[in-house]
Amino acid sequence: MLQSFFGTDVMHFGVTSSQFGGETRFFDRFSAPLTEITEARIWAGLHFRTADVQGRDLGINVANYMTDHYFQPVGRG
Repeated sequence: MLQSFFGTDVMHFGVTSSQFGGETRFFDRFSAPLTEITEARIWAGLHFRTADVQGRDLGINVANYMTDHYFQPVGRG
């Protein structure tokens, strides 16, 4: 959604953990946290790669659908 809103995947930003107070991870692309969390769930033994890749793809498809069908420009016409 953020990539669609800003029109680019390239954006430097930080995300602060809600579980580890004060710990902030920085990324240079909106897609980077998705890649990282997909791998982390596999490394932690929570899921098999297939499940994480399918979940990632489903989330991307939902975001694309929302961008195309729900979020519309507003303003002067």
